[in-house]
Amino acid sequence: MNVIMTHTVFDSALSLGSRDDNAIAEYLMSIEDTEGAKRILAQSPGGQGLGFGGGAYRHSGLTLGFIGRPTSEDVKLEIRPASMVKADHELASQRIKISLDKFYVHEYPGMGEHTILCEFAGKNQVEGDVEELRFALRTKVRDKASASISGHPIFLGVTVGQNGVAFEGRTVNVASSLDDTVLAALDSAAFKSGLSLMATAQPALKPFAGLAASVVKSTMDRKKNAQVHTFHLGLDFGGNASSVQLREGSYVVVQSDNHSWDWSHYEWDRNTLSLQTKNGKQPNANYMVFGVSKFETPAPAKKSR
Repeated sequence: MNVIMTHTVFDSALSLGSRDDNAIAEYLMSIEDTEGAKRILAQSPGGQGLGFGGGAYRHSGLTLGFIGRPTSEDVKLEIRPASMVKADHELASQRIKISLDKFYVHEYPGMGEHTILCEFAGKNQVEGDVEELRFALRTKVRDKASASISGHPIFLGVTVGQNGVAFEGRTVNVASSLDDTVLAALDSAAFKSGLSLMATAQPALKPFAGLAASVVKSTMDRKKNAQVHTFHLGLDFGGNASSVQLREGSYVVVQSDNHSWDWSHYEWDRNTLSLQTKNGKQPNANYMVFGVSKFETPAPAKKSR
């Protein structure tokens, strides 16, 4: 079995929230977010709740929810704790599509419009081999707004192993203007369309994954850029109370260290395609939503006569 190793590490210890207050304030000053630095230094050591200034991007943990596929025309949908989801065993050995359906930014470091680099990595099991998958995209968004992303394909045709599927992700706050040229590589058609995987091993994936990794590494090497959040999403068929199982639907990844988070206080609004409290307010947290669905093989193009 051939497994490709790479230098990229999805480690929460590298996230901005893992630094102490002085280090976070120093970073904010370096990107000219003076007001943000003042708020951080003015807070007490315990004042890192979601309601405090700088709270949304200071968390390094995650809270995971699940939205099932709609069975009615209801506008408001229930969000359940992802650990309570029952696996669909029929997805084993099948091919699925994973898409980024929503990226909401409540608060990110810096002033005005943020440039955010998103990187995702996984593995595709085909013909006894394990192909490394790596995809990256950049987006621009302001605080308390959603990125202009909806149903953006990440991995198309991932083969689910007998033990499920797993992928990792992270976001990087890009404050260095020197990276505009480097990040322009992510605007190519190949990157924008996601990774369209075949049922057979593809040697062409290796340089593609390498290019994505090198773009992210180059960005991370600059002091004005900082990882804000990272997560690991393992979806299996085990049925353990402590694991998250795989089925079609939407997985909501909230950047949070709030161990008392209660999903019964939230719902999914299909009108606005957003996570809301039961009284219609946006949560004081950054979050992403990933869609998981069966992959439909595109019909072959008809040959012109």
